Amino acid sequence: MTALPELEDIILSRRQSALTVTLNRPRAKNALNGAIMTGLMMLCDWLAANRDIRMVVLRGAGGSFCAGGDIKEFGKMVMAEEPADGASDPVARNNRVFGDVLLKLDAIPQTVITVIEGSAFGGANGLISVSDVAIAESHARFSLSETTLGVPPAQIGPFLVRRIGLYNTRRLALTGAHFGAQEACRIGLVDRVVNGDAGLEGALAETLSAIGRCEPEANAATKAILNRAAAPVDPAQLDAAAEDFAKCLRGEGRKGAMAFAQKETPPWLETYSATKEA
Repeated sequence: MTALPELEDIILSRRQSALTVTLNRPRAKNALNGAIMTGLMMLCDWLAANRDIRMVVLRGAGGSFCAGGDIKEFGKMVMAEEPADGASDPVARNNRVFGDVLLKLDAIPQTVITVIEGSAFGGANGLISVSDVAIAESHARFSLSETTLGVPPAQIGPFLVRRIGLYNTRRLALTGAHFGAQEACRIGLVDRVVNGDAGLEGALAETLSAIGRCEPEANAATKAILNRAAAPVDPAQLDAAAEDFAKCLRGEGRKGAMAFAQKETPPWLETYSATKEA
């Protein structure tokens, strides 16, 4: 049996042919930082070469799946200098990395099962979108709140469209929506909603056993065939999305990030009431 790689902020554990990948930043609700991005990229390359792993279970430590992008690293991007004429924007390059993570996770031959409890915000929904099976605890909370910070859901947007459709994605992203597990199941973001830890573990065991009935190379081939049929996300779309992200962040997104850090309302906030006159 090949030794598991050692990754920063990610715990790997193997049981039979299933590899559990646990995002391990519980104090930050497993927010995605550079170390996790690098680790997931390395892991995908390792999995491509280790086909004795048949299933990958992705989850978060400490009762929360993932709170999206790390706000501290977001702050560093806000402070990044403007690129010189003709030079690539470091903000766009930084944003684009997550797109490569999602492309790699989407393409690995193993069957990916995501287990969601607690928070699943922002980029977490990109991870869910490239999973083959998603199981959520009934109290899990989901959010596409990027636009409330003044930036678009750049790298996850194309994957969400493929997962839940254009108009569901538009509705959720353009309203900065927060929603629960039942709504996530209704729109197809997750496949099953269960109650409590026992429900999660039971549903996970059932899913792993179901996948265990399938011949591994047949599953890998099936996944590749279906991905081709669904028109995989074009990397050029992600390049353009990263540029859009950088433009927004260098504009009003700076104010949004500052408002979030200081727990204040952003300058564009406007509320409506059914009884308020024009």
